[in-house]
Amino acid sequence: MGLRAVFAKSFARIHAHNLVNFGILPLVFDNPQDWKRIHPGDVLQLNNLPAALQAGSGLRLENKTRSDSYALAHRLSGRQLHMVMAGGLINSIRRSR
Repeated sequence: MGLRAVFAKSFARIHAHNLVNFGILPLVFDNPQDWKRIHPGDVLQLNNLPAALQAGSGLRLENKTRSDSYALAHRLSGRQLHMVMAGGLINSIRRSR
């Protein structure tokens, strides 16, 4: 389906882990109130994602429709980050062999 990331105010631990297993990046808003500023039909864009993930900070979600941006964070371990970058658990195992 082309899903690459999910943005939320928070994630249950098991849900976030399941997303990582499928190569989907779970991201949370630094300010949980920002989610109210996004509306159906808004065009959202993550810029410079691989570099920002490697640096561990500076993730910004751009709302092209409203000329706005929101700070995001991830709570992934190094292993989980590697799995997401590989495209999920199966791809990560496949690449390590």
